[in-house]
Amino acid sequence: MFFITVLIGIVFFYVRIRFTQNIITSSDYKTYDNYYVIITGNSDTDYWKSIYAGAKAEAEKLSVNVEMMGEGLDKNLTKEDYLRIAISSSVDGIIIEGDDDPEIQELLAKADANGIPVVTVSEDSPSSGRKSFIGVSSNNMGKEYGNQIVEYANEVDADSLSVMVLIDKGMTESSQTVIMTAIRESLVENGLSDKVSLDSKIVSSDVDYAAEEEIRDIFVGKEDIPDIMVCLSEQNTICAYQTVVDHNKVGQVEIFGYYMSDTIRSAIKKDIIRSSIVVDTEELGLNAVKAIDEYKESGYVSEIYLIDTKLANSDNIASFNMEGGESDD
Repeated sequence: MFFITVLIGIVFFYVRIRFTQNIITSSDYKTYDNYYVIITGNSDTDYWKSIYAGAKAEAEKLSVNVEMMGEGLDKNLTKEDYLRIAISSSVDGIIIEGDDDPEIQELLAKADANGIPVVTVSEDSPSSGRKSFIGVSSNNMGKEYGNQIVEYANEVDADSLSVMVLIDKGMTESSQTVIMTAIRESLVENGLSDKVSLDSKIVSSDVDYAAEEEIRDIFVGKEDIPDIMVCLSEQNTICAYQTVVDHNKVGQVEIFGYYMSDTIRSAIKKDIIRSSIVVDTEELGLNAVKAIDEYKESGYVSEIYLIDTKLANSDNIASFNMEGGESDD
């Protein structure tokens, strides 16, 4: 049954690729030269929808059709399945959320061997043969979270503070280590390593409602709950916010989040989320398409493109768009 599902997926995307070469719009006859796919385990989040929007807008300028894999396919398919389908369908480029998983690494290497350029976004897979990585600096993220913790610790009258860092399961071990190290260094540099205790928890993102349940477990039946929760993904930020509200812990737990969505914006305005690190996700998608196009044109591309981040809080929230980045007003 599984083989049949994947086979159907291969046929589906093969037809889409061929169809891409001749697409008739309502106003004229349009031809796309290439077909790229985006692969992630979190396609339903606003974060990845915004990356897709940026990729699609840039792709239109380059005569490229780009699609988020998963639409029209079995919802039980994994990132590995999507990769197999994309490789077997001979797509012209792959944009994917990087991963430490050995099977993912092997499949990315296979895509490279088959002449399909791969660009990783948000998380990297540097040893996979990918051509470029588009994302943010984990070190800078860690420093920013560290600075926020230091600022809060200096504001409150407390002998000790506990910090829980919620790490998305899909985050690479390298990113986790760099972020946690940067936070610790900020605490040490500001003489707070004895006052502030730092812990972390891996939170699942690849199973429905798993993140909600795992974050809820931090509060249920526990006398000691974190004073601060640092969230490294959109999903964890929203889950932490909802859990704090549901368990009447507003004002007792400070949330430092990631990304900007309507829900996060509202929570910042209500002072339930103290701040959120914001990345222009549309720029991530735009640069991913540009990187593949540049490689296909010249055979070369920069190995890493880093996107700047900004900090959103109640003082400047009005200047931020819901999908990240600042408004033009």
